Parts: sequence; C-alpha cells; structure tokens
Amino acid sequence: MSTYLWQNFLKDIQIIRTIANSIEHLYVKTWAKALIEIGPWKGAITKKIYKISPSFYVIEKDTTLKEHLNTIWLEENHIIFWDVLEQDISTILSQSHILEEEAIVVWNLPYYITSPIFKHLFWKETPKFLGWFFMIQNEVWEKIKSDANKKSYLRWLVNRCYTIEYVKMVPAKCFSPAPKVKSCLVRFIKKDSPENVEQKKLENFLNLYSPYSRKTLWRIEKMLEKKGNNEYNIPDDLKWKRLEELNRNNINIILS
Repeated sequence: MSTYLWQNFLKDIQIIRTIANSIEHLYVKTWAKALIEIGPWKGAITKKIYKISPSFYVIEKDTTLKEHLNTIWLEENHIIFWDVLEQDISTILSQSHILEEEAIVVWNLPYYITSPIFKHLFWKETPKFLGWFFMIQNEVWEKIKSDANKKSYLRWLVNRCYTIEYVKMVPAKCFSPAPKVKSCLVRFIKKDSPENVEQKKLENFLNLYSPYSRKTLWRIEKMLEKKGNNEYNIPDDLKWKRLEELNRNNINIILS
C-alpha cells in the first residue's frame, strides 16, 4: 500500500473494527444526528462506519479518489472534496438541516498536520460539535491530556470545551508502512459548559508567549516589553514559571 501525503495507512482489520465500534459508541452516546469523516482516502474505515448515520459525509482533499469513494455506496453530494484547513466544515450540514451541535467528526490524517488542524478547528469562541474521534501520535496525546505535566499550547486549546479520553494504543505493525512513532486513538466529548476563560485573551496570550516556552515568564515578559508587544502583567509569584507549568487558575489570574 502506498503512502499519500506522507501518511501511514492502517492495514490491521481488528484495529479498524475497534475504531468503527468506538465511533458508533460515541455517536450513540452523544445522541448525534450526523457523522463527518475527514480524510477517508480509500475508505478502509469509511466502509465500516457509513451506515452509522443517515447523515454521513466524507471530506477528502485528493480529487483523484472520487471514483473510488463513489463505490462505497455514498450519496454523491455527501462526498466533499475540500482542503479542511481552508473551509468551515459545519457548512456541509446545511443540506441535511443539521446543526454543529448535533454532529460528531472523525479523522485519520497525516500526523504532520495535526497541530494546524487542531488550531483551525478549535480556535473558535465556542466549538459546537458534540464530539471528535482521532488517531494521533502518542506524543501529541501526552501534550494535550488534561493532566499533562507539561501543558502545551494545544493542551490549553482543546481542553477548554472538550473532555479528552484515551481509547487505545495502536502498534506500528498495524500500519503500512510501519511508522517510527507510537500512535493512539482518542475521543473528545463536548463539556456541558466550556472552561471559564475569555477565548480571545487566551489565544492572544498563547500566541505571544508560547514561541518562547523554554524561557520563564519573566524573561518572556522582558523580551516582549523591548518589542513594545506585551499587554500582560505577570504576578511576582508566577514570574519564574514556564508556560508549561501554569495551571488554569494561573492563566485566569494573568488574563484578568
């Protein structure tokens, strides 16, 4: 099996079944009315999940796969050829008169675009999709889980509105070709209410401070002041911390 966009493709039937069953469980648990798959490629997972929802859509970037995807018994207008980084995926639900709040999204995409997609999809004032199901690099999971020791930019991004749960480790032998990294399955379930923080302020703070995450907040503050680009007053008891060491209360104090 060849790679597409530098991706390693699943070949393990048992893992594919596990993914399909987990997606169906999430769909039922959240009382969803629509299911969107991003990056189906040749449809190994698509074939197992397209019957889960009467409102099932796939979004694929590679238009050369159109003929192949048409063989999976999908309605033609439910196969959308988009670059997901350039579109608002919620708009595809309009033809079914379904809201974001009634849909879940699943993906199996190249790992190198995980961070850009997270930023594109989750930097919204209030993300509305009921849930998400991803295969990601295990290293990314360690950075985004709620109890991460070192809290990354992405961790603050995705935990605000969603509870993140680890589902299963996926061994390298399940892929073709076998990757050199560990993989895992995770799901996001929408919280009843997002964490109490102003989204725009949080985004601005992270954009300013995260490029210097190895430095203390005091050092970053001084660097930004020299550039005339700092609008945050770091409390004395936090000045010697790094961004990854902050907790939610620390963030709220800085943003207040």
